[in-house]
Amino acid sequence: MRVKGCFEAADWGYVIEASLLNPLADERFPQRGRAVFKVDTGFSGPVLVTNDIFELLHLPNIEVPEDLRPTYTTLTGPLPMRSAPALIQVADRELETDILTPINAPSRVLIGFQILKQLGLALLKDRACFLEVAKKR
Repeated sequence: MRVKGCFEAADWGYVIEASLLNPLADERFPQRGRAVFKVDTGFSGPVLVTNDIFELLHLPNIEVPEDLRPTYTTLTGPLPMRSAPALIQVADRELETDILTPINAPSRVLIGFQILKQLGLALLKDRACFLEVAKKR
């Protein structure tokens, strides 16, 4: 295996670049290029964003009903989330995912384990790199 597409670790941990899409509303975050997402191996969910980004992508129009909202356990207790389907573009791949934002708590922009396990990501000493599997000849 070889590494490709590495991102230097920030002071606050490993990061990768990605963009989010709501294909039903033709909305994208960021509008151009990619944003920096914190890699959080301790978060079992998919993608977490701030409420502002959730609104910007018009995800309230397609979010799951209140009785189907997921709840994640944190150090401070259970945290109910708003959730909506969307796409994430990362490392030349487009993956279907759920985008989450806490209902009554501040949030960060991060990618959790549900997405990370699909990406083939190596967390090296000072960077996060995507793995490229060498083809057999």
